[in-house]
Amino acid sequence: MKTARELDYRLHHLCIYDDKPRENMWPYLRWHHGITNYFSGAVFHVTGEGHSDYTFLGCGGRAYQVQIEAPPFQFEYERNWWSDHGRGYNHICWITSDARASMEQLLANGATEVMPFEEFPTYDGFVVHDPEGRWIEIMEYTDDTFRVQEFTNAPSGECGLQMVGNSEVCEDVDAMKGWYQDVMNMHVIDEFRANGYHEVVMSDREYDPDERRSLFVLHNARYDFEKAHMAEHGPYISSIIYQARDIKRAWEDAVWAGMTELQAPAKDPLTGLQTAYLREPCGGNVLTLTEPYAP
Repeated sequence: MKTARELDYRLHHLCIYDDKPRENMWPYLRWHHGITNYFSGAVFHVTGEGHSDYTFLGCGGRAYQVQIEAPPFQFEYERNWWSDHGRGYNHICWITSDARASMEQLLANGATEVMPFEEFPTYDGFVVHDPEGRWIEIMEYTDDTFRVQEFTNAPSGECGLQMVGNSEVCEDVDAMKGWYQDVMNMHVIDEFRANGYHEVVMSDREYDPDERRSLFVLHNARYDFEKAHMAEHGPYISSIIYQARDIKRAWEDAVWAGMTELQAPAKDPLTGLQTAYLREPCGGNVLTLTEPYAP
């Protein structure tokens, strides 16, 4: 069996399920985002059950993106998730060098199958649950030329906005930190503990504070909006993380663009960073906005 290091896991995208993506992506586009790719099912991801369409959005960073997926969903397990949760953050995707070996390795180490390994026109892939039930998608590119386009690492807009990763609310932060370290070769680049709260900042082995600042943050529920969502849905993907050179301007731009205010910029007592929270339109879920942070 191949090891996590041999499988070369790299953070790639967060998927948002939404039934009106052409309307709901406009606040993203007004908020300094760009469309990196658009795919119909026939090009990207088609099965005997059907297909969906996909829009990939990036903002200022080189690698990390969001994918908006719209019905009709092509798999029964996706339609079941949509029936239970509706609009929302559905899964995190990692790219690997060997998807078939990855599925064997993850299932042997506490993951559970959601979608079996399958070969698609441009990539091989599958979906599993992590030990707390969040979805993980694994992709291996198999086409010589097909790739989801990356932006150059150039902060966007006058505020210098960058999408840098995602955060997840965990039942047991220490246990999930250990699992992602041991099983997916993620590494801890910073950690915060105070007053019963715990946050772990992780990344993959290609992390670079200047050119590839892809972050994967695990934490327990701190705010009322997180506790309420956790009570209803269990452990979940909690936010897209953005950083900005001018956080006040980025906040003002976000509200103008159509994001909804949750918490204005203020010093976070746990991390010490100027931090704000907003709701995005696709899933009504959370965006985290901080000052630049590159440990």
